[in-house]
Amino acid sequence: MRTENGLSAPFSLIRLDRVDSTNDEARRLALSGAAADLLVVSAIEQSQGRGRRARPWLSPSGNLHCSVLVRIDGDLGRAAQLGFAASVALVDAFHALAPGAHFTCKWPNDVLANGRKCCGMLLEPVGCDWLIVGIGVDVVAAPPPGELLYPVASLAEFGFDGSDLDVLAAFTHGFGPLVGEWRRDGFVPIREAWLHRARGLGEPVVVRLQDETLTGLFAGLDAEGALLLDQPTQGLRRILAGDVYFPEGSGRPLPSAPLGQGD
Repeated sequence: MRTENGLSAPFSLIRLDRVDSTNDEARRLALSGAAADLLVVSAIEQSQGRGRRARPWLSPSGNLHCSVLVRIDGDLGRAAQLGFAASVALVDAFHALAPGAHFTCKWPNDVLANGRKCCGMLLEPVGCDWLIVGIGVDVVAAPPPGELLYPVASLAEFGFDGSDLDVLAAFTHGFGPLVGEWRRDGFVPIREAWLHRARGLGEPVVVRLQDETLTGLFAGLDAEGALLLDQPTQGLRRILAGDVYFPEGSGRPLPSAPLGQGD
């Protein structure tokens, strides 16, 4: 069933012309007591969009800038698994909207179109009751090249000619059932679905941490969602946070410093 705003029930939507950040607006709603489970805040433009590690997120009109408020049970570590559920829903939505491209999940929170980043995510808790799932999708325009961590793409490059709200509706159609599955059955089915759509499973990977750079094979996810890096001389290493690169076939050297649009 669809609601009057075009989203799948039980989602509700607050649509704004311009906001500093949809995540910040969602936080304000939660702190004021006006939040609702699966309430979506979407804006035509953001003036202070951001990604992980406070990296700026370019937010032109026509792209999707939204944040979903999800009620949680106080376990913030477990709640972070919802990012994997959102990635699965986004990949499936993009395949339906732009069937000419191949979309994959990249750990921890990106979606790639033919190996190029088209979507990023920022998860932020509000106390112990709410998780904000912030999502940015390059629908009509990708950031200029040369300023970013990864090669980028927009959905329009692959034939999609709809709006940001069309993308949002397709995403919520898949995300709602996955949230229900996660609440009922835990992370196991979400983990398997994500791995089925993952970029680079079993392939060489470079993981850049804050104070070191690691290489190995992307061996999968553990039971909590950490990346498992198989290093030939050291065995499996569990990675909780880092920037991931696939050196084979990327066509780009690793950047010397984080720049540009957040991930």
